[in-house]
Amino acid sequence: MTVVARIEVDVSKLTKALAPKERLEAPLKKFLTKAALTVEGRAKEKSPVDTGRLRSSITHKIGKERALVGSNVFYAPYVEFGTRPHFPPVGALATWARRHGFASPWPLAVAISRRGTRPHPYLGPALEDSRGDVDRFLKEMGEEVVKLGEGADS
Repeated sequence: MTVVARIEVDVSKLTKALAPKERLEAPLKKFLTKAALTVEGRAKEKSPVDTGRLRSSITHKIGKERALVGSNVFYAPYVEFGTRPHFPPVGALATWARRHGFASPWPLAVAISRRGTRPHPYLGPALEDSRGDVDRFLKEMGEEVVKLGEGADS
């Protein structure tokens, strides 16, 4: 993925304090999945849309102890963070310019060469806006692990 928001849980302290690692796998996967889907949904809501390619490319991957949410389109970081002034390839702007009623992409290319492009953050704000939900999901995971531990001890 090109632009990524990462959700990680250090399970080493949990395994020492609460449960063997095997007992944590299912609740941790459930937590990471819920957290990733929440961030992904908010990122899609917040992403700017022209053709819809960026929005449709936002997805997630779940690992053993982390979830990644992001996009693999090459321009995703330029949308999120903007760019410094540079001279873009005019051919790359031609389709966009036509779609937006410009007779020529040259004025746009010149403007980008002078000002760069403004950032349109969508992934960072999505992660920040999801913080409360992610905290709640983490608490739910902890409660589930404790219940599993109580069941195993009896």
